Amino acid sequence: MFFLLPVALGGIALTTLGLGLKRALEELSPPPPFPEGTAGREAWARHQEAVKTLRATRQRVKERARTYGERQSLAWQQTALPFRELLERLERWEHARAAEVLTPEGAVAVGALPREPVAPSARRAWALLGVGEVAPPELAPMLEWLERGWLKEQAPAVIVDGVSLYPAAACGPTSAQSESIRAFDAACGELGRATAFLEAMHVRLEALDARLGTLHGRASAQLEYLDAASFEEGRPEPRERLARLGALMGELARTLRLPVLSVSGGLAPLPEPLAD
Repeated sequence: MFFLLPVALGGIALTTLGLGLKRALEELSPPPPFPEGTAGREAWARHQEAVKTLRATRQRVKERARTYGERQSLAWQQTALPFRELLERLERWEHARAAEVLTPEGAVAVGALPREPVAPSARRAWALLGVGEVAPPELAPMLEWLERGWLKEQAPAVIVDGVSLYPAAACGPTSAQSESIRAFDAACGELGRATAFLEAMHVRLEALDARLGTLHGRASAQLEYLDAASFEEGRPEPRERLARLGALMGELARTLRLPVLSVSGGLAPLPEPLAD
């Protein structure tokens, strides 16, 4: 069992353990509880380093998720919405039908995307859960921690890959050095597990960002040279372009919908090309 920092520290302790305020961590961390060179001092230092690594990794994930979320929003607004408008006009003018342009899977993915502009607050979970998704209540504490970096002793607990972060980060010394070493080492193991999970999230976000960037660029180029009026002349070229665009948009929509996290908080499975 981990020994938590004294409750008397109150808000200061919670801020210090927020893992997001560098000044507080530097100025308010307790002094080393054991003499230099002892096993207890080394265990304490390992724990301090584990907390620092977790904090830095969380920041990297936050920044990568923000970057990917911005790309999602651009791809959705610049390609998915115009494509849907184009397809609706073509169907209305009886030049093409969605069933001719999209595969069944592509049609489902495109249809699941929001049809109207969405406020930034409604897009907060998109990077980790997929475009159009809203965070379920059970993921709210983890997503808030990823965004703000604050941990609190009170419920709801922040759980990352089965690790409750507050007890692991707040582990402190007891009067017995041997007991403190065991507690610090156990906490380091849990913090390391959580950090590894965040690293895997970061890798997943990078892979999705690269994939979406490629699809966005290609779809944008196709849209630039295709408009509804070009179908009135009955030439085959616009239909060939539309077929290529439909394949691209189906893949782009599926990528926009791919989650990094499952609703249970684990890593969501990826399709084979991204899983390799």
